[in-house]
Amino acid sequence: MFRRLLAVRVVGQFQDGVIQSALASFVLFSPESQDSPAQVVAAFAVLLLPYSLIGPFMGVFLDRWRRRQVLLVANLARAAMVAGLILITVAGAPTLLLGLVVLFVLGTNRLILTALAASIPNTVHPNRLISANAVAPVSGTIAAAVGAALSLSLGAALGATTATTAILLGVAAAGLVLTALLSLRLPVELLGPHGERPVNETVAEVLRQLRHGGYTLWRAKQAWWSFWGVMAHRMAYGVALLLAIVASKSVLSPDDNAGALGLFGLAIAGAGAGAFLGAVVTPPIVRRWAPGWWSATTVILAAVVATPGLLSLTAVGFIAGAALLGFAGQSVKIDTDTVVALSVTDDIRGRVFSLLDVGINVSLLSGIAVAGFLVPATGESASLSWFTGGLLVLSAGMFLLSGTRHDARGPNVGSTPRESRLP
Repeated sequence: MFRRLLAVRVVGQFQDGVIQSALASFVLFSPESQDSPAQVVAAFAVLLLPYSLIGPFMGVFLDRWRRRQVLLVANLARAAMVAGLILITVAGAPTLLLGLVVLFVLGTNRLILTALAASIPNTVHPNRLISANAVAPVSGTIAAAVGAALSLSLGAALGATTATTAILLGVAAAGLVLTALLSLRLPVELLGPHGERPVNETVAEVLRQLRHGGYTLWRAKQAWWSFWGVMAHRMAYGVALLLAIVASKSVLSPDDNAGALGLFGLAIAGAGAGAFLGAVVTPPIVRRWAPGWWSATTVILAAVVATPGLLSLTAVGFIAGAALLGFAGQSVKIDTDTVVALSVTDDIRGRVFSLLDVGINVSLLSGIAVAGFLVPATGESASLSWFTGGLLVLSAGMFLLSGTRHDARGPNVGSTPRESRLP
């Protein structure tokens, strides 16, 4: 059943890569685009902030709704919304309308990814959870990277035109329908939540349940510090992402949108390659090391490479930095997902994973905002480059606080089954 769940993730995230890259090419790298760093920040805020506000509430409902049905209905809804995006781009509708539809598309996507993460423990034995948490996210990341690379390559070759964008979005809409059909191969009851759970919740009850999810995370200290380690890494990634966008357009390929798009695509490909490597090496290492030690090691490596890479203002430096940030990001996400999955029970897992997902969004946006309002138009900023390295060092400290013992399980030891220990 894990393979069937994995198929839903891989096919769906391939479409994510196509959609996001097609829209990024159209909005940020089209010939008529003259975005300032502040405007780029505003664009990312529109994409990330709304789900960050409603995401915790959706986590409560993921512990109430059948997650298989969430995968089915949400993917069909996304297909319909992407079809609407085609009409909007072809008709040249106002940017505000485009942004609103994109909000719903990406918000629904985050709901799907949270449901997938919360479902994995119901498809594998606890002893295989680390491997499953490595295979699933990296398979999705690779699929998204391949989709993004194909989309960016076509955009660079044909130009970020309305027609190119419409074709790519059409392919993605069809792919999302296929994703929904693949979810039907999973039994309705398999992914949880298990047992009868009411869906008619008052706002007060939703808030109470959300608070309970946050309290559960706080009590599981290993998961708590891992949570904050991931947040610090994602903020550093946000700073680096904004610097890469600005420098690609202003320094590395001035007055050449196609060239800037190609360079940015190479950096994204580097991040994807690093994520793949992280997924391959993390499971066997974590079976011998504590997750906190390994996560701290990977973010320190990222700091050592990414900081001078950003300072260099060269394509090679940016790609190398992106690769190490991707490597660290995938490694710490695998470790943290596993720690969280073993720290909380299934009836509250959706809320905790939703809080993690929202925290990642907010941290990424915070990094983008800090860089966007401080970086000069040229993209040259030594202080922000060093700030990125400092955040990664802070992240390493958080992971060390999460526990240095191989079998550390936090304060919930008494309520955690023996077989659920980290293998």
